[in-house]
Amino acid sequence: MAIAAYSVGANQGYIYIRAEYPVAINRLQIAIRQAQRLGLLGSNIFDSPFDFKIDIRIGVGAYVCGEETALMASIEGQRGTSSPRPPYPAESGLWGFPTLINNVETYANVPWIIRKGANVFASIGTEKSKGTKVFALAGKIQNTGIIEVPMGTTLRQIVEEMGGGVPDGGTAKAVQTGGPSGGCIPASAFDTPVDYESLSQLGSMMGSGGMIVMDESTNMVDVARFFMEFCMDESCGKCIPCRVGTVQLYKLLTKISEGKASFADLKLLEELCDMVKDTSLCGLGQSAQTGI
Repeated sequence: MAIAAYSVGANQGYIYIRAEYPVAINRLQIAIRQAQRLGLLGSNIFDSPFDFKIDIRIGVGAYVCGEETALMASIEGQRGTSSPRPPYPAESGLWGFPTLINNVETYANVPWIIRKGANVFASIGTEKSKGTKVFALAGKIQNTGIIEVPMGTTLRQIVEEMGGGVPDGGTAKAVQTGGPSGGCIPASAFDTPVDYESLSQLGSMMGSGGMIVMDESTNMVDVARFFMEFCMDESCGKCIPCRVGTVQLYKLLTKISEGKASFADLKLLEELCDMVKDTSLCGLGQSAQTGI
């Protein structure tokens, strides 16, 4: 962050963390104090005119704050709701100032690229998705935890080689990627390379880097209903397609789960999905695709 701040002429940085992650908050607080003692943060860094300070902002846990305009509103002390763009953060961000906003994972690549060179970084991954990606591997899988893989690694390699496959000789049915706003990818597409373009073509996304493996015992309607309930609760309520559409989708999925749905309900479900996923303000609208 300090390198990025120097490059754009910024003197103040913020790291935004949900309150549910006390371990991450504590470790970052320690890291900031260590950086200050080493002269990597603060005033006159490396005896230069450059000053840079980092503060931590703890959010209340609203999922919508993963969207950049909602995140900035929360840092400013306002309710975390999305805003139309333009203006983009680089033009008018925090308190109206130009703001460079990225995931910490993106910033973490900067020192490596400077040390090794851009060409070396670009040699990893695919033509359009360079470098590596961190995933949280969970679900019906033997080896759960955090993994880092080169872009272009296939889902099959992740599930079967790194994850060790489904426990007790079970069969993987699907992988849900991208967090609650992502989508479920069936086993028939496990040879797909994991990169931004390929996941998007399958109706999913890279998103927050979540990767949940499901086996043959998983009911996909229940999965879709679970994630839709989450998105319904987490909607900031600002735009009608998200505020109303997620509720209607949840009700329709409940009818299907309970065996009470008709073919007309399935048609309506499809139409609602098309409506909600066109929501452009935030990522919640994309969740209409989840498992459907």
